[in-house]
Amino acid sequence: MTVPEKSVPLEFLERAQTDSALNARVLKAVLRGAMLTADEVLQIAQEFGYSFTRAEFEREVRRDMERRFNAGDDSLSDVVGAKKPPKPPESSCAKGCLSYTKSWHPEAKLT
Repeated sequence: MTVPEKSVPLEFLERAQTDSALNARVLKAVLRGAMLTADEVLQIAQEFGYSFTRAEFEREVRRDMERRFNAGDDSLSDVVGAKKPPKPPESSCAKGCLSYTKSWHPEAKLT
């Protein structure tokens, strides 16, 4: 049995990098996912009595990540210290990494 040179998933990802229509669809899905996560986090905050806008939330999270990086948290270097590409997608580390694995990590904070 011969192993194919390229798997179908990798072929899809490669095509998404070169096909502008496919690339736009994948990027739209990534952005929609980030927006849904942000909306849900804001809903949870409201349920627990907090009141702030998404912009306020993002500003404070970025400020906190910068503070943690300056205090020696090297895991945030891709967020604070890296050169950012033009127009990175929401929730990407290049945009400021509001990925909840970077800004809020339950395992690390609860143990």
